[in-house]
Amino acid sequence: MAEREPRGVVDGAFRVLRALPEAGRKHQVARLAQLTGLPRPTVHRLLGQLRQSGAVEWTDGHWALSASLLDLARQVEPLAGLRETASKVIQRLREQTGAAVSLVVPSEGSFVALEMVPGRDALPIDARSGAQMPASTAAAMVLAPSAMPAARRRPFGAAVDDQDVFAGLTCYAVPVGLPGGRRASLQIATAAQRPADRLAAPVHRAAVALERRLSAL
Repeated sequence: MAEREPRGVVDGAFRVLRALPEAGRKHQVARLAQLTGLPRPTVHRLLGQLRQSGAVEWTDGHWALSASLLDLARQVEPLAGLRETASKVIQRLREQTGAAVSLVVPSEGSFVALEMVPGRDALPIDARSGAQMPASTAAAMVLAPSAMPAARRRPFGAAVDDQDVFAGLTCYAVPVGLPGGRRASLQIATAAQRPADRLAAPVHRAAVALERRLSAL
């Protein structure tokens, strides 16, 4: 039987991939270490492994996401530039609330976290970009409102999940209008002792800020 990859290694690799577009070209490894919270030797090792797997490439004296990985991202991304534009809004919302923040989009009959950053709480979820979201999550119900029970509805098209999917997990999600009439969902997730719907105001403000940024694309 093949040896399973430690969860910490996989998590570290995703953290490096998420941070790479923001790291710039100068002192790139040091910047990646700062953004991910990983030691420099670990960042070096992960970059080497990601290069072997074809996820990143060394070009013109710096690391970059590979063309094949970007092609995969475009298959999920419903609007060119959405992930990059949303990243700063998501990071700011995470700093304001301490919650895990995700931008969820429909993808081939399911729902995917196009971008996700972990929060301060330890949560019973796979908090990473690219993770599939159950149809019963608040974010998914915002995107499929006909399936939303009345008890989980909130004003302005929002939805709440108070331990409906996982014990100890609460979520609050709001719709984000995309150019062309499409929609995404902005969601925060917190531990049950700090209910997510108490942070509704900053989530709605972040959604409005994101819509304004997207209108300029």
